[in-house]
Amino acid sequence: MVYLIAGLACSALVSIVLKACGKWEYDRYGMLAVNYAACLVPFIIMQAGKPLPPIDRDFGLCIAFSAVNGLLYLAGMALNQANVRRDGAILQSAFARLGVMVPTCLSVIAFGERPSAMQAIGILLVLAAFFLMNIQPGGKATHARPAFGLLLLGLLCNGTADSMLKVFEEYGPPALGDWFMGATFIFASIACLIIMSAGKGRIGRKELAAGLALGIPNYMSSLLLLKSLPSVSAYIAYPIYSVGAILIVMAASAIIFRERLSRQSYLGIAMIVPAILLLNI
Repeated sequence: MVYLIAGLACSALVSIVLKACGKWEYDRYGMLAVNYAACLVPFIIMQAGKPLPPIDRDFGLCIAFSAVNGLLYLAGMALNQANVRRDGAILQSAFARLGVMVPTCLSVIAFGERPSAMQAIGILLVLAAFFLMNIQPGGKATHARPAFGLLLLGLLCNGTADSMLKVFEEYGPPALGDWFMGATFIFASIACLIIMSAGKGRIGRKELAAGLALGIPNYMSSLLLLKSLPSVSAYIAYPIYSVGAILIVMAASAIIFRERLSRQSYLGIAMIVPAILLLNI
């Protein structure tokens, strides 16, 4: 349980760091390049001294999956940055956690799995929360809210990146799981550097500080979650991990950043929290 609590704290810290750095003037992709490079360091350390895998069909398949996943990671993190600045850390964190809907729907559509009754109720709660949060104080639904659209796009990108784990589990070579994640960070870093170079970006002190502050908890959150699973059942760990992170972000945002939401948004989040619990059952 100690690993789980530490992991959800690190996960929440990602949104808090994005919020804290939101007032800085820094190169977005330079910062993300440092973030993914920091995530790559533990992979390099773990592979030190081990023989390279054979360059065969399985390795090529692993690299192909990693390239797609790396671009999804980058798109999701870039959208998280934009959403924190536009809508605050609370909404960004809640919508990012709802990415669990994507692998759930993928399992139903692509792999023939059927959601349980609890998961179906969770999906209905999410849809109701989306509708509620998209209503103006005057009572009319907003049909064109760019910020809300970015939150949904962030949900899809983060959720699709999570789905790649399921896709790799089904079609990828299991023995190359470590390389799948390591190559994911490599491709995300390369994409950041290409975009940064094209835009005449930079990696200075601010990019380095923000990237390391983001990259360390970003990697540690996943590592600590994995370490918690041998002692905490997955059906308990994942809901606590997701909901706990949202609650920490809400408390930190209210206390540190004085972040306030509309009544509809708070009601929507109150529906999203049990929905995440149900979707993880």
